[in-house]
Amino acid sequence: MSDSQDSPALALPPFDHVKADVILRSSDGVDFRVFRLFLSLASPFFETLFDLPQPSEETNTDMEIKDGLPVIPVSEDSKTLDSLLRFCYPCTLAEDPVLEDFREIIYVLDAAKKYSLDAIQQAVRKSLFIPKMLETNSLRCFAVACRT
Repeated sequence: MSDSQDSPALALPPFDHVKADVILRSSDGVDFRVFRLFLSLASPFFETLFDLPQPSEETNTDMEIKDGLPVIPVSEDSKTLDSLLRFCYPCTLAEDPVLEDFREIIYVLDAAKKYSLDAIQQAVRKSLFIPKMLETNSLRCFAVACRT
């Protein structure tokens, strides 16, 4: 398929870089222009995904191409994907996000599990133990800690 006729929103920096080599599209239609290298280094899931032979534009009419880059749809919404990707990127480009909402922590933790981001799971779990989180969600935090 050629360039998309719809115009999904573009993610905030650093996920709008013109030299990115792939686009992840969130479930709510936000395009994250990312670098395969960063994601491959962070996750064996992404490393395997990007190592698979990529079909050419001529042979695969199902794959969307935007600005010459393959578009990979993901099931996460843009808020979850933004937080997850900030953990994957080097600190010189993106600081780790501060997760202060219990649901957001759960969504990012589930996405980190899905994409085999073990180190990120550990970082996200730490958000469960900030005093504000424990005060308002102590039983939930305990339950999440037990299941992981």
